[in-house]
Amino acid sequence: MLIKCQSAHGFEDTVNLVVDFLKSKGVTVFSIIDHRKNAKEVGLNMENETVIIFGSPVTGTLLMKENPEIGIELPSKLLIYSTNSDVYLLYKDPDEMLELYGIRESRDAIQKLKMLYRLIANQVI
Repeated sequence: MLIKCQSAHGFEDTVNLVVDFLKSKGVTVFSIIDHRKNAKEVGLNMENETVIIFGSPVTGTLLMKENPEIGIELPSKLLIYSTNSDVYLLYKDPDEMLELYGIRESRDAIQKLKMLYRLIANQVI
């Protein structure tokens, strides 16, 4: 299931708030992918859409040691996009990974990720 929430801020402010928040919590921001910029580079136009790829090597390693297949989900991703003047955050519910990958020993890591997503959302709503 995907979780979606609307930002109370403009697009650029939302991206900056999320990135700054992650860094303030010591979370590694691995990459920021600007889909609109990439589209413009090939002569196409689209609304703002950015993916922030982030995570904790400690948390990710614990999960992958339990089930290497969860590596397809990691690092974590968050989509920020705009439609007209509305800005949204979208992310995959971490609870789905518990069952999908049979996570038992590292349930706390999934709960920490779930809480991080909630805290991120609270920064922009």
